[in-house]
Formats: sequence, C-alpha cells, structure tokens
Amino acid sequence: MAEFYKIKQKNGLTILFEKRDLPIVTIITATRAGSAYELVKKKGIAHFFEHIVFKGTKTRTTKEISSSIEKVGGILNAFTDDEITGFWTKLPSKYFDIGANIIFDLVTNPKLSQKDIEKERNVILSEVDLYHDLPRRYLFDKIKELLYSKPFSMPVIGLKETIAKLKKPDFVNWHKYYNPENLIISIVGNANLKEIDNLSKKYFGKPNLKMLPKIKISKINKHLVEKRQSIDQTHFTLGFHAPSFSDKMRHASEVFNAIIGEGMSSVLFQEVREKRGLAYAIKSFLRQEKSYGYSIVYAGIEKKNIKKVKEIVLKEIKNMSRVKARDLEEAKEQKVGNWEIDTESCEGVAINLILQEMATRAEDFYDYPEKIYDVKLEDLKRLAKIKGYSTAILVPK
Repeated sequence: MAEFYKIKQKNGLTILFEKRDLPIVTIITATRAGSAYELVKKKGIAHFFEHIVFKGTKTRTTKEISSSIEKVGGILNAFTDDEITGFWTKLPSKYFDIGANIIFDLVTNPKLSQKDIEKERNVILSEVDLYHDLPRRYLFDKIKELLYSKPFSMPVIGLKETIAKLKKPDFVNWHKYYNPENLIISIVGNANLKEIDNLSKKYFGKPNLKMLPKIKISKINKHLVEKRQSIDQTHFTLGFHAPSFSDKMRHASEVFNAIIGEGMSSVLFQEVREKRGLAYAIKSFLRQEKSYGYSIVYAGIEKKNIKKVKEIVLKEIKNMSRVKARDLEEAKEQKVGNWEIDTESCEGVAINLILQEMATRAEDFYDYPEKIYDVKLEDLKRLAKIKGYSTAILVPK
C-alpha cells in the first residue's frame, strides 16, 4: 500500500500526497473550474486562462517562472479539460520549495494584463487552426458535439468568435473560481507533509463565495459527414455514451474498451485490419470525468469502406454481450498491468488522484486492481446494449 495522506484545510483546500523515496517530486494544483462550467458566450475562457497565467504573476515575470523550474532540471506545464484545469511541475525533490512556490503563485496571483491577453489570443487562435488541421483531433471534438447538447459539447479550446471577445474583466471573474473550495493540490514524490501544509497556507487564504454552477449535460445522438480538401484518407469515428468516472460501472467500461479496441490484440483491430485489411489504424478510446463518459472508435479507411467498417464496429459492440470468460480475465490482467506500469509515473498518479478525488475520493485510486477484478460478464453484457450512437466522418473532397 502506498504511503498516502489527505488533508482538508479549514478554508476548503484539499491536499493529496503520496510519499515516495525517490529524488523527484511532482506538484499539481488543479481547480474544478474546467470548460464545462463556461457560458456559451465565454466558451474557451478556462483554456485561455490556463495560458494567460504563465504570462506572469504579481511577483514573477514570464521568464522568471519558466527559468526557475528549467534551470534546476524541472519541467512545467498545464492542461484544461471539461471538469478540471491543472498546473504542474516535475523537478528534483531537493528543489521542492522552488516548484511549490511557482505553482502556488501561478494559481493565486496571476497578473492578467490586457496586453498579455491580446498577445496570447493570437496564439490560441493559431491553436484552433492547428486542431482543425489534425483530422483525428478535429473529429474527436466533433463526436462530442454529436453526443451532447451545447454548451457542454462545445470544444474545450473554445470558438474563434468567443475567444476574440474575451477581455480582462472576464479573466478576473473566472479567477474567482480558483478559491480553496474548488482547488486540489496533489503531490507525489519525496516531500514533507508538514512543509506542504504550511507552505500552502501562505498562498491560499479564506474561501470566497464564487461557487461553480451545476453542469447541464443532455445526451443526444447525431451524425456528420464532412468533405475536406487536402486529405487522401477517410477518417471515421463512431461514439456512444459510457459510464462516468464516478459511476459504479466505470471499471467495467474500461475492461469493455480494452477488449473492443485497445491494442493489436483487440477485437476491432483483428476484425477490421488483420482479417479484412480495411484500415491501417483502428482503435477505441474511453473519455471519462466525474459527470460524463463516452467511447470513441476511430479508423483511418478508404471512402468506399465506410459502410462496411461501420457495420463491423456495431456488430462487434453488440457481440460483446457474448464475451467469453477467458477474454474477460485477459482484459482484466491487461488493465491492471497498464495501471501498475502507469503508477511509475509521478505526474500520472498525481493527476489520477485528483480525478478520483473529484469523482469519489482519492483513496479509491488504490483500489483500482480490486475493482477491475470484480468486473463480471454480466457487466459487459449490459454495456453492449448501447442505446444509440453518433458518427463523425471526414472524407476527401
């Protein structure tokens, strides 16, 4: 069992800490304020805010932020998703104070200069163009739009028209969501719990009353075929709703996904590529956070094979109701093995502790193998009965 600790401070701040006897440490501060809480007219502000924070704080310049970490051999980064925005660093543990001070300062004291906002706006608009030009990335955003109603289904990065209108007051108001009640600090590596607790108290004060609204998620099923110049391959995606990260069937959905489309031994890889040669790449992906879950099957195929591949995918999903016990046991070992390998990564564990804390409680992360081994054939049969699906297909023009 890992040496794990959890502290809930009086101001509402949650601290998660897994102590490891290694010369490295990962420090993450995450807020629950992800893109799912945005208004339609402010779509993209969570991701934009993630960018603008690195433009400086009230006590540090952009260069001071990056150089403080990089000059001691560390890395610094951030991410935004529907129900989480996180800022993290991984560095030698002897420089823990440097890393923690930088991450805590970023979250609590961003400068939010209008000049910096204007410059970074162009960067993000270029990022929107980049995502559009990457077929698989583009379709992954589209399939979400076809599985859920707006505003939840809108892309995390936002839309050009909404990004163009965001001003400093919008960021100041959004930062109010970065209060202790909505924040989780997750640290994995060689550090001292008392030092973590004391240092965080220097940065995170009293909670304010800016609480997150409830997320409105409405499931739908729609379909899209889009023609595009400058591509030679047809990009096919099929998506369907799945259990959320907080659902009791969550672990069964992971086993289901492993059997249907993870790796070269998966059902879809064998049926579509190996047996029929209909695709170079075919794989399934499972997206889950606290309030939602969905699966995506992606394949790169020839245009003439769209109908055939779609029929095979739907058939094999349905056939999951007849999975054999041997296949189930092998998939369980696959998932537990993946989990054990992933736990080598300090940053991977730190992020997953946060996601688990948001969904249920962080301690449940360590019960993962037990929960996977508890999955039954009946669970897979239930998941095989999908109520509907969506398709997003990009074809050469």
